[in-house]
Amino acid sequence: MMDGETLVLAVLSAMPHHKVPGKKRLQKLSFFAVQTGAVSSVRFFLHDFGPFSAEVASATDFLSFIGAIAEEEAQFVRTKRYYKVYRLTDPTIVQEFLPAQVAGALDALNEYSTIELEIASTIRYFITAGLSLDKAIEATKELKPSKSQPKIIQRAEEALLKVGLYERGRANQVSGSRSHWL
Repeated sequence: MMDGETLVLAVLSAMPHHKVPGKKRLQKLSFFAVQTGAVSSVRFFLHDFGPFSAEVASATDFLSFIGAIAEEEAQFVRTKRYYKVYRLTDPTIVQEFLPAQVAGALDALNEYSTIELEIASTIRYFITAGLSLDKAIEATKELKPSKSQPKIIQRAEEALLKVGLYERGRANQVSGSRSHWL
């Protein structure tokens, strides 16, 4: 069973060039790794940008501190804002890898923007909490009205469908109190 550090290393190992741009994206990919079959003790709860794990955040900080992953600054061209890029420094240190179907799912999800993954993961979170797909989308729109544009919702649904997460399941991997959005 993967702990936070093992999960972060496995996710980075599965990504092209062993890197992920942004903390939010690393959180979402870790969430989807668990949702698509990675066996992990890491728990997620609903937070400002969708499902969040304090264990993934702490593991990322720790792995960066010890040099197992590099944390580099990058800048968005249009907005001139900065973000972190996380890169595995030495792929040989990864001791546990994601199952092939999980790595394949993350590869498929990598074509989606971080906002699309945020909306898709939020919809999925609500589904695992027991809501129907329609109610999960409705709750996501209520929680994130400015980000829930029709095109983004459509891409989020497409992403979930592509990786087989368009149905209820694996609720045991999501913890925390039930949101007032339910």
